[in-house]
Amino acid sequence: MIKEDRSLGMYILLSICTCGIYSWYFIYTMAQDSNTMCQEDGKKTPGLLAFILLTIITCGFYGIYWEYSLANRLAGNAPRYGMNFQENGTTVLLWHLFGALLCGVGPFIAINILIKNMNALAHAYNQGNPQQGYGFSGQHPGQNYLTSNGDDYTMPVEEWKPDQSQIPQGGSMECCRGAYEGTIIPIDGEVIIGRDETCSHIVIKGAEISRKHCGISYDPQTGSYIVTDYSSNGVYYKNGQRFPQNQPVACNAGTIIVIAESGNEFLLK
Repeated sequence: MIKEDRSLGMYILLSICTCGIYSWYFIYTMAQDSNTMCQEDGKKTPGLLAFILLTIITCGFYGIYWEYSLANRLAGNAPRYGMNFQENGTTVLLWHLFGALLCGVGPFIAINILIKNMNALAHAYNQGNPQQGYGFSGQHPGQNYLTSNGDDYTMPVEEWKPDQSQIPQGGSMECCRGAYEGTIIPIDGEVIIGRDETCSHIVIKGAEISRKHCGISYDPQTGSYIVTDYSSNGVYYKNGQRFPQNQPVACNAGTIIVIAESGNEFLLK
């Protein structure tokens, strides 16, 4: 379980009572928890030792940068949990820069932003569904979806996924990283991956995902797959090379396609 009840008042009180020692513990746990919740983005928030050393070397400036980068990381991962944070690293940085104009309370407001966003992500993570911003129909666009109140995200429905024991002998792909990791998806016609459930078979919610992000079809005559990138943020090979936009590309079985920077990867079987 990730701690989700941090508060600014407790942070200030315990830091005073422990002569600042608690503030180091606070940084340690924030780094640990953010690395756990945001591990799919491939980044890492530096821990306490690096924080102390770099803060000393930079005369305190690194501490501000650390908060700035952490706030950006939390905001960047929020869509993965069906949320959207208004405050990011820029907001934190501005509170630090103009804190002097508010009798020095700016840094505390910046810390409170980090605490609020961390608690929100921690609560979503602790619900037991880190990918709750995703959904999969298993059938046709616009059908077989279970949507949360407010239509903020679409949740995967286990009983509507294809029977893994009855995958047809033909085209299929396996999610090797992301929301549907371990799921084998049959390819019948063009399978659309995107953010909009009305036009997509595989729904992935996130700011980096286009409404109709890409299409994948299987050519039984050649045994190859046709991948078409319809998106603005791109579809990539595993080596980082981007697919050409709006141009069908033939791929061999064994190709891994990466969907923007969403943390979702699919292996063409």
